[in-house]
Amino acid sequence: MQKVMICDRDDTERAQLTAHIRACYAARGEGVQVEGCADWPGLAAMVKRTEPDIVVVAQDGVEGLDTITSARLLTGKTIWFSDLDFGVQAYWLCVAYFGRKPVTYQKVARALGSFWEGK
Repeated sequence: MQKVMICDRDDTERAQLTAHIRACYAARGEGVQVEGCADWPGLAAMVKRTEPDIVVVAQDGVEGLDTITSARLLTGKTIWFSDLDFGVQAYWLCVAYFGRKPVTYQKVARALGSFWEGK
């Protein structure tokens, strides 16, 4: 069972992301464990407890960039959604997938698909 961690300050958006992730895994017939937090300190604490397979950061503006920069140890495991276009920064920081908000089921499925294709 894969472990996915979501970092998103917006509780409603985090719940929506959780539902999309679970639906994507269910469509593949796989189980997933999803945990969420609001900020980088919360994400760092979760990562200390258990190594995630995928981390989804869905924070707006510079807060998201700061979280991604702080999470450099998770290079290659990170999906980043932002309200601003940080595509170039995502590339330089080796983020596995970058997408613009709003987060939809299709965008989550595409992002997770980029991980599944490598398996």
